[in-house]
Amino acid sequence: MNRRVRIVCVLCCVMLTVWTQNRSAWAVEEEKSAVQEIESKPLIELSRGITSFGAAVLEDALYIYGGHFGSAHSYSLDEQSNQLLRLDLKKPTGWKELAGGPRLQGLALLAHGGKLYRVGGFSARNKEGEDDDLWSQDSFARFDPKTNKWEDLPPLLTPRSSHDAVVVGDSLYVVGGWSMQGSAENDWQKAALAIDLSVSPLQWKQLPTPPFERRALSLAQLDGKVYAIGGISSEGDLTNEVAVYDPRAKRWSTAGELQGEEIEGFGASAFSTDNRLYVSTITGSLQCLNAAGDGWDVVGRVAPKRFFHRMVEVGKGKLLLVGGTNRQTGKVLGVDVIDVEGD
Repeated sequence: MNRRVRIVCVLCCVMLTVWTQNRSAWAVEEEKSAVQEIESKPLIELSRGITSFGAAVLEDALYIYGGHFGSAHSYSLDEQSNQLLRLDLKKPTGWKELAGGPRLQGLALLAHGGKLYRVGGFSARNKEGEDDDLWSQDSFARFDPKTNKWEDLPPLLTPRSSHDAVVVGDSLYVVGGWSMQGSAENDWQKAALAIDLSVSPLQWKQLPTPPFERRALSLAQLDGKVYAIGGISSEGDLTNEVAVYDPRAKRWSTAGELQGEEIEGFGASAFSTDNRLYVSTITGSLQCLNAAGDGWDVVGRVAPKRFFHRMVEVGKGKLLLVGGTNRQTGKVLGVDVIDVEGD
């Protein structure tokens, strides 16, 4: 592992350990409070635990691509997935493997216009037991479920991983992450990108520069705006800050921070449903952006707790939590539907 990656991983481990052992009064009181556990409906489990993968729902099916199935902070070609898997959400009897591709983790997968879009990620060039040789990728590809084929699209302007992406209207937005290039110093990505999927030829454009440099963040959309939630900064600080990009005004602003300690925003996952924006965090907290857009309400707790998972919408008021890992028990196999409307 190159020195910068190792330092950041060690810092994350230290922060997570300290947080686990010395929990704040907020966390203790929150557990004692009347915050209700949200009931979930389990679907077919994953065949193996996986983190840092891409997930999207398209035409009543859940798709997941890539990810990491090795032990924590162990990176190698042998521990990265190159699979595209599909689960029929109407009749979830089992996972179907479709056309694969490069071994990737730290990527994004999105659905739009009947197709899937895969964005970035990193690949390990080393085998298990060898020194880490990690390379972020600039790949951008489209999958057609009707033909079971991938199509290469114009690459990202720079290689990028540990970012996130979201579709608003016909445009796909990419924010955050860093570029790892083997033994070279990691390059934290300052630029945010957008590409209009409705025009030809496809062309990436830079957005106004975000007022932050973060990775391990989560992106979501609400009311035509892009929300960049939490993560870890280039200074090595965990954060609950939320930045908002308005494509119409072409400017960045801020929304209220997530509730809790800074750990809440690390490896979280966010999605909107029924005109409300939700975030699922490492502590099992499910938080919702308030009506004013300047703060978050804890609306319940989900079990098991997980981070570096994915949360996607599967119907009005219904969210699906997929995979990830739990600090105490390790990787989570569960694929669980929660009803945030309580029907």
